[in-house]
Amino acid sequence: MKRAAALLMLLVLALSGCTSGKPVAKAGDASVLRLGYLANLTHAQAILGVADGSLARAAGARIETKVFTAGPAAITALFAGELDMLYVGPSPAVTGYVRSEGKALRIIAGGASGGAVFVTRQGFDSAHLDGARLATPGLANTQDVALRHMLSERGLRTREQGGTVQVNPLVPADALMLFQRGQLDGAWVAEPWGSRMVKEAGAQIAWDERDLWPDHQFATTVLVANADYLAHNRDRVRGFLQGHVALTLWIQQHPDEARQRLAEGIKQLTGKPLPDDVMRSSLGRIDFLYDPMLDSVRTQADWAYRLGFLGAREPDLSALYDLTLLSEVAQ
Repeated sequence: MKRAAALLMLLVLALSGCTSGKPVAKAGDASVLRLGYLANLTHAQAILGVADGSLARAAGARIETKVFTAGPAAITALFAGELDMLYVGPSPAVTGYVRSEGKALRIIAGGASGGAVFVTRQGFDSAHLDGARLATPGLANTQDVALRHMLSERGLRTREQGGTVQVNPLVPADALMLFQRGQLDGAWVAEPWGSRMVKEAGAQIAWDERDLWPDHQFATTVLVANADYLAHNRDRVRGFLQGHVALTLWIQQHPDEARQRLAEGIKQLTGKPLPDDVMRSSLGRIDFLYDPMLDSVRTQADWAYRLGFLGAREPDLSALYDLTLLSEVAQ
């Protein structure tokens, strides 16, 4: 219980923008759709659809964007009423749903499967992690939960649990810098950061997370709607979903052109172009789909609960999804 309380307190601090015990976002101007996402390749539909205007046209709204470095910060923005829709990892989505007692958000579609790797410095034995210095993109984000679950399965404890494994929630760019300085042993990250760490810091891929899941598939990105916005703007959300599904199918059918356009999109967002070998390596580990992958999200939620991120009682996720509009669009 002490371990769970300590982890829950860390999560509260990580979501410090949520000052209320029951944060619920407010709907904004209906003519504007406020969209959040990360500059990760696992958020490809957002990167492409914002850049070419297709998501705005499909939704019939002007899209204002916020780009985040980790999912928990994006959920904080949704709680603060700053976002209407959000591409995010399933673990922050579940955490936001539970902390708002089911009132803040709904998962309305899937986005991507795969695209997460555990990389280590050259020569480091990933079979022996006791005393390791590790990094994830953010406390309680999807890769953070996966790493902590893996450590627990191996009988290892983090420093906040009284153990020897150091898990540092770091902006991926900072984790890359620490790798280059030899100050990290490993990191669990989403693409393109894993491939970048291999190319720019000489890291090695210890394992591809797909290998840890049945059929090599698991939810990395889901599309979330502010529950209040969804209730009052269903036609607009339906249009956005049409754009999202169309982009997903286009990526599947045009991988080479998608790779080139995504490289340009990442450059515009970060100011740094990604070499083609990094793009190929990263995208080779990602499947883009609009299937919300319910089973894998439930599994990830169970991991988060057992790690102490979702409170003392097992959460009721029965209203986490609203897939009615997706069913209409996908037909």
